[in-house]
Amino acid sequence: MLHYILIFFIYAGFLGTVFNLKEGYRADKNTVNWPPAVLFGGVYFILLTILYEKFLVYILLNMVNSLGTFLAFSTIGSGMYMVLFSFGTLALSKLTLCKSPDLWTYIVFVIGLIINVTLMFKVATLNYAEMVKNFGDAVFEDFYLSLSETTRTDTANKLLDLKWIVMCIPSVFYIIQIAKGLKKDLIYRHENI
Repeated sequence: MLHYILIFFIYAGFLGTVFNLKEGYRADKNTVNWPPAVLFGGVYFILLTILYEKFLVYILLNMVNSLGTFLAFSTIGSGMYMVLFSFGTLALSKLTLCKSPDLWTYIVFVIGLIINVTLMFKVATLNYAEMVKNFGDAVFEDFYLSLSETTRTDTANKLLDLKWIVMCIPSVFYIIQIAKGLKKDLIYRHENI
């Protein structure tokens, strides 16, 4: 649930920040067609939440049959989710005619991705240990049942929450970069009026 809230606030915050700093609809040469940007943000939010869950359930039901596949799909899925989330922020920046990310944004993204995948690997390892405690050798007979009926440890929950927060850091970093650039442009425009 935390990732739904974080994604919503990041995308809404991005649009609100840019809208405010581009002086709403009065954006001089950089006139932004706002409805497509807002529509994209809403649709993409739904894709990252509802469809992600369906995709995850499909994988659990059809492709996980060993510890290796569980760890692989967990870490790859988490990494891909972060890539897709960050792509959404980048797409919003293009739709709102903002500057492209600088090198530091990409560096922060790569570091965040490595931390995200590492945390998810640890969470998956802890989850698997709990499943083995509950189901023994029958973990993969009905893996979805094993996973859904196993309660995560407090440590796993904290690491999972941290993973979602780390996922948002590159987008927040990029929003700050854009906000600083737009503020400089705004000051420059007002000084030259």
